[in-house]
Amino acid sequence: MRRAAVPLLLTTLACGPGDPDSAADAPAVEAAYGERFDLGLGARADVVGFRVTFTRIVEESRCPRGARCVQVGNAAAAFAVESDAGSATLTLHTGREPRGVAVMGRALRLIELRPHPEEGAPPDSSAYVATLIVELAP
Repeated sequence: MRRAAVPLLLTTLACGPGDPDSAADAPAVEAAYGERFDLGLGARADVVGFRVTFTRIVEESRCPRGARCVQVGNAAAAFAVESDAGSATLTLHTGREPRGVAVMGRALRLIELRPHPEEGAPPDSSAYVATLIVELAP
């Protein structure tokens, strides 16, 4: 009989770019309100005057594929957001709230975070891609 695996909580995973200004030099993904878009770790997107940068993985405790776990777990990703109204840093989750947040007149929501952990394989932080959507806040 196989024992249930308990996912390891990995906090403050060092996986963002070393230089916070490095994302400012990379070309931005252009997206429209209500349109899903993908951001790799360290990448940024411009959504009509609202800039989102995927800065780091804060937590990765999702149950690995191939493992039997007591609970699904959670992954959390940090994002820096900017607009004419100011700037903020926020964390969105896959397995608990907040999955989305209203900030600076917009609503930012994390749809998916890939790749999903695999049993017996350490996470490759450079491979993370967040699928997001930005809408005008109600």
